[in-house]
Amino acid sequence: MPLYASIQAGCAQMSAPLRILLSEGSSLSARESITALGIAGYRVDVCDPDSLCLGRFSRFVGRYYRCPAVGRNPWVYLDFVCSLLARGQHDVLFPAHEQAFLFSRTRRQIPPQVALAVPEFKSFLRVQSKSALVRTLTELSIPQPESLIIRTEAELLEGHPLPFFLKTDYGTASTGTWRVSNREALTKLVPLLKLKGLFDAGSELVIQAAARGDVERVQAVFDAGRLVAIHGYRQLMEGLGGGDVAKLSVVRSDVRHYVESLGQHLSWHGALSLDYILEQNARVPVFIDANPRLVEPMNGVFSGVNLADLLVRVSLGEKVSVPEPSQQGVRTHMLLMGLLAAAEQRASRVDTLRELYRALTSRGPYAASREELLPIRLDAGALVPFGYVLSRLLVNPRSARTLSLGAISSYSLTPEAMRQIAINQTPDES
Repeated sequence: MPLYASIQAGCAQMSAPLRILLSEGSSLSARESITALGIAGYRVDVCDPDSLCLGRFSRFVGRYYRCPAVGRNPWVYLDFVCSLLARGQHDVLFPAHEQAFLFSRTRRQIPPQVALAVPEFKSFLRVQSKSALVRTLTELSIPQPESLIIRTEAELLEGHPLPFFLKTDYGTASTGTWRVSNREALTKLVPLLKLKGLFDAGSELVIQAAARGDVERVQAVFDAGRLVAIHGYRQLMEGLGGGDVAKLSVVRSDVRHYVESLGQHLSWHGALSLDYILEQNARVPVFIDANPRLVEPMNGVFSGVNLADLLVRVSLGEKVSVPEPSQQGVRTHMLLMGLLAAAEQRASRVDTLRELYRALTSRGPYAASREELLPIRLDAGALVPFGYVLSRLLVNPRSARTLSLGAISSYSLTPEAMRQIAINQTPDES
């Protein structure tokens, strides 16, 4: 049976679909999760501070709730979500982005009748920050680039081999990562780090050697340390902030082994995603980042594994597993990200339209590829955000970065908010 027909049949069979509350609707991961949940037969509600958020415009979304921004005050946001859930209208709370960190810390405050799959907070702390991830990977002998944890300006300026990446403990969409190629760039970076207070007492930074090879990502769902399902893909074309425009699904047995051992060691419960570089010569995966949540699941859906659906089922306590690997060689893309990248790189209307033409004619990275972010054939509501962004770029191509940063501010936790959550401290106590 064709995919779209099977999707429609599955939706029709569910007379009373479970209602999911999505923790935000501005991120790419949230928008893709909406599609993945919708085609699995769930009804999705969204809360987000932006009334025009990317996820609001979907036939799979029932209600939209305007909530406080989690990054400005996570505790006010939490009160809003808990009050909403207390009404008894939702079966599952689905953490679409960094809100999972907050929900793990405050799990007991979530109404008990609402299902939620997040790991114990002590496990979260082992991978949430960049320095913690370095320590955890080292402990488990999971390969990573040569990495050093530093705390002072003097340690930063000691003469480390160039190029390297400098990473803050907390950052979203590469906002806390800099590639340092030469001493001049490093010298210019120091005042910015001081301004951000990154050399203050207690702060840590990570210096990580630059690995060469293909960027790949892996996503998994665990049930109390047991691997339920896993999916991976390679970045074929880079977008803003190091994100993906085009992807190719891959199956790596060694990556599966490392991810499974990490999840078992941490007794992970819920979604866990990691980024790695497949080194050019040795073809060994070296892990560079972790996202303790589900990231952009639609390449997996088109490859035969719906991780969003499985995450809901784990949340509900079902004992599920997908022993077979997802299909490899499946190409997907996000045209919206391609348009933003073209506009940002060249600030040209012509180049923006050229990128649109490449996609419409299935050329370059769009050849034999399926749209994953705004699949209009599945969801006609996707036309609204696509049309809005395209018109903005054609009026002012230089607005690409502003559009991207605006979305990030809606769903991301600030470093200060992360610190408050880590020590369970409200703003009044700081």
